[in-house]
Amino acid sequence: MTGELLYRIAIIVHVLGAVVWVGGVLFMGMIAVPTAKKLGNEELRRQILDAMGRRFRPVGWTALGLLVASGIYLMWHWGATVETVLDLSFFEHAHGQKLGYKLMLVIPMLVISAAHDFWLGPRATDPDRSEEEMERDRRLAGILGRITGILVILIVVLAVFVTRPWA
Repeated sequence: MTGELLYRIAIIVHVLGAVVWVGGVLFMGMIAVPTAKKLGNEELRRQILDAMGRRFRPVGWTALGLLVASGIYLMWHWGATVETVLDLSFFEHAHGQKLGYKLMLVIPMLVISAAHDFWLGPRATDPDRSEEEMERDRRLAGILGRITGILVILIVVLAVFVTRPWA
């Protein structure tokens, strides 16, 4: 396989991974959670959100893994090395600066998403916990979800600037 073909495949994988991740985050935040909140039955709401979260989790994290792997390949294709990333020289030119801004949002988004998906989200729907504890965790999970949503939108905007030198 030629380098140009691998580059194009990496772009396709990166875009598809972004579509799955961003679409899932926005669907959960803008459709699933608000709809579930309108259900009168608290237990049904908790079960639906828990089931949807558990179903999306492997899909979303697979997409994130593909995004990270393809993103690393794309950076390498653009000339990044471990040394130039660590000494920040890769980020000195305009393209690298835009990518650096994007990465400054990707890293906290990954941390916040992991906290939401693997710790707080499951706690917020755990029927073995008190209603007060679950309600507190649901509020915090909602805040983290909104922060993730804002970050993914900003990341997409920065991705446009990274890929379009004229922007």
